[in-house]
Amino acid sequence: MKNYCIILLWLLTIAAYAQPVVMTTSLDHPESIASDGKFLYATLIGKQLAPTAKDGDGGLCKLDLSGHVIDMHFNKEPLHAPKGTTLIGNILYIADIDRLVAIDLSTGKKVDVIDMAATGSVFLNDIAAKGDSVLFVSATDIGRIFKVSLAKPNTVHALPLPKLLGPNGLVYDAKNNTIYVAGLDRSENPAGELGVITFRTDTCHYETLTDARGVFDGIQMIDANTLIVSDWVSIKLLQSRLLKINLRDRTYTELYKNTDAADIYYDKKKKRIIQPGLRDGAVWQYPLK
Repeated sequence: MKNYCIILLWLLTIAAYAQPVVMTTSLDHPESIASDGKFLYATLIGKQLAPTAKDGDGGLCKLDLSGHVIDMHFNKEPLHAPKGTTLIGNILYIADIDRLVAIDLSTGKKVDVIDMAATGSVFLNDIAAKGDSVLFVSATDIGRIFKVSLAKPNTVHALPLPKLLGPNGLVYDAKNNTIYVAGLDRSENPAGELGVITFRTDTCHYETLTDARGVFDGIQMIDANTLIVSDWVSIKLLQSRLLKINLRDRTYTELYKNTDAADIYYDKKKKRIIQPGLRDGAVWQYPLK
């Protein structure tokens, strides 16, 4: 009987650990999560969910690894509607409407701004880094992905691809020199795709990765054969979910359903998916199954 109780307790502990956990609440429309391994950083669109308004209402929240807020407004200078992020060394690059803002995580101060207004986009969304000298930036509203050189003077060029449907989340695979793309389509019958961009000598090529269709947002690479993707499913019906994509056979499975949705971050050390809840203002932790 004693051994049975111990086993039952152990199983209950495992089951409890495997459940989603709210890490923090009451954030002003959190959109993206990044980490330097010591802290978490969440971009906040602001009190009003106005993703294209240059209102100075956005922010960058600093949290500990358990999700406790350390500094709700870590940024020392105004942000408007910050969205996707990527980290190079100690510098966090943030997509903010029509510009990229670089913030030094040791101080919270802005150290650089890359103006991308000339692209015509007012919805720069996600960023993926290639080494420490190149950024790829998705422009969801105009269907383009841009290559940004960090060498001064900065150069900005659209990748030579046909117009894509709502490119949103990006993740760069350095080993294979490819970019995985999550497409966001807000129509009543969403046709957003998961795709892959392969680079060749003088050009690049886009192809659809799976037959999954949705309102895709965040994307992260778990290992050489696995992606995790967030999917709004339906903006109106609030049916968001997290998907696992098998890159070997290009199939997908549903990890979690009825989640909130936005960008995602994968913590390899703790094998957990961390996702901001754009609608509910929370940050959620999902154990990787």
